[in-house]
Amino acid sequence: MNRIWAAIAILVILFAACVWEVNKTNDITVDMTTTLTEIQDAIGSNDTEKAADLCKSAIDSWKKYHYTLSFFVPHERLEEISETLSTMYSFLQSGTEDEARAECNRAIDQLRTLRDTEMPFWNNIF
Repeated sequence: MNRIWAAIAILVILFAACVWEVNKTNDITVDMTTTLTEIQDAIGSNDTEKAADLCKSAIDSWKKYHYTLSFFVPHERLEEISETLSTMYSFLQSGTEDEARAECNRAIDQLRTLRDTEMPFWNNIF
């Protein structure tokens, strides 16, 4: 009988961890996407300095999120997003707004893909 209770306890712990991972991934991707949208708006209004400051803030936030996500997301995906953010910041510092906007769009797409691949949709489960 004790084995059954132990199995149930393990199942509950695993289910809780999965729910936490889904919620955390969703929260992080929404937060980062919102920040990247603000960067796009700043680039669109020719406020490169504000965009660079927001980008630096996004990179700092991503470093914290990267640590959390690295427990349950393949590192390659996270590194791609880190590289895209760094490239975007470089473009903003050099004054090439078109390339920075393209990298910003790329980062948003990478975050959407990250969210979609980590959500418990049928196509991800089977």
